[in-house]
Amino acid sequence: MSMIGKLRQVSEFELARFKKNPHEVVRALVGSQPDVADPQAYMQLRETLQQSPVVQQIMELSKQGKPPTREQQLELQNEMMQLMRQAAGMRNAALGGTNPPPDATAPHDLKELDLHKSWHCLHYLLTGKAEGSDGSPLGDAILGGAEIGGEAADTGYGPPRALSPVQVKNVAVALDAFPIEQKARAFDSVAADKAGIYVAQHDARELRHYFAELRNFYNDAARNGNAVLLWIS
Repeated sequence: MSMIGKLRQVSEFELARFKKNPHEVVRALVGSQPDVADPQAYMQLRETLQQSPVVQQIMELSKQGKPPTREQQLELQNEMMQLMRQAAGMRNAALGGTNPPPDATAPHDLKELDLHKSWHCLHYLLTGKAEGSDGSPLGDAILGGAEIGGEAADTGYGPPRALSPVQVKNVAVALDAFPIEQKARAFDSVAADKAGIYVAQHDARELRHYFAELRNFYNDAARNGNAVLLWIS
């Protein structure tokens, strides 16, 4: 199952509300369940899910009279949400709907950023480290921030983290000063793989692309005085 890095701009007022009510941040990040009322979409969803490795593992544990682990439960929940979004998208397409796919984002929309599987590689490029933030602005850009909501707000790989507007501005300044051309050319995917980076094989073009998206996102958030939520799903 893929680990996808995501970021979203929120106002200070939204952040304060999320901190008080973890369930609100879960609804905001995961969203409501898509409509899969269409029988054909439902059957496709069911057949795909039955082939899922985590479902097979849970079924085997059930035969042994054992409950699934929390990690397996979270993985199943996340996988179901992704499959339901796909099924809903196929249904909209079949009906001739004009709604964009769930993951589509307009080019001018900088309020949410999906780094796909490149989040860890980009963090390694920025910091030279595989682990979380060291508290520096570059370290905070992808894996920084204080956790909010605790276990109740777990979106798949731990609870979301939040950067304050001040931290966001510091990250934006640091990204503007980062020598991306030099660093992208010198990037060593073999060393990154040995360091345990998730999906370490990225060429210079891909690194420049995702870095530009990250920099634009933080510049926009800083201009608007927003906080940023970061999470892995």
